Amino acid sequence: MKFHLCGGLDAPDWILANIVTLSTIPSTRVKVLVEYIIHRIAEGTFDYDSALKITTDASLGVSDAKACIAALHFMVSNAAKFDVEDSTLSRELQQLGLPKEHTDAVVRPYWERREALQTKLLQESLQLPSLEVKAWQIQSGDTRHVVMRLKSTADDTEQEKDEAEDFVVSMTVEKFRVLHHELKAARALMDAYN
Repeated sequence: MKFHLCGGLDAPDWILANIVTLSTIPSTRVKVLVEYIIHRIAEGTFDYDSALKITTDASLGVSDAKACIAALHFMVSNAAKFDVEDSTLSRELQQLGLPKEHTDAVVRPYWERREALQTKLLQESLQLPSLEVKAWQIQSGDTRHVVMRLKSTADDTEQEKDEAEDFVVSMTVEKFRVLHHELKAARALMDAYN
């Protein structure tokens, strides 16, 4: 079964295995753990000792406690990353086997801080400067090649603009057609998720 929570893929086996363990922790403690995890994602600090104490008080071993924390982190960060609505998240967590009270303990704090989580995750994601095609031409010879001159469009400072490098990319016409087709397909996939 495909889940929005998992980016449109099946749920990882380790998440399914930890749902039963999560269910043994009282829902009030799950809510506190989710608050700790949200604070960790948004602010960068995590009270690991308190989180372990909460889970080990629920008669879990340290390894099970760490697995529960990792599973909750996966749920919250992926929900924010894939912009999962609260109703969808609630339904999917219940489909994975998490009890309703536990689901509510995960969904409410997530939904209240969703925008802050998404902003922080976006700031931490890999961002490369875009490239601008300055010129291109087809060169004939033994084989025809497409030659493109690219320039980085990083716009952080004037000094970086002056130091921006030009790149020259040369490929056969057939490779260019394949690249163009694959880039169009990637753009269509990205547009489908917007």
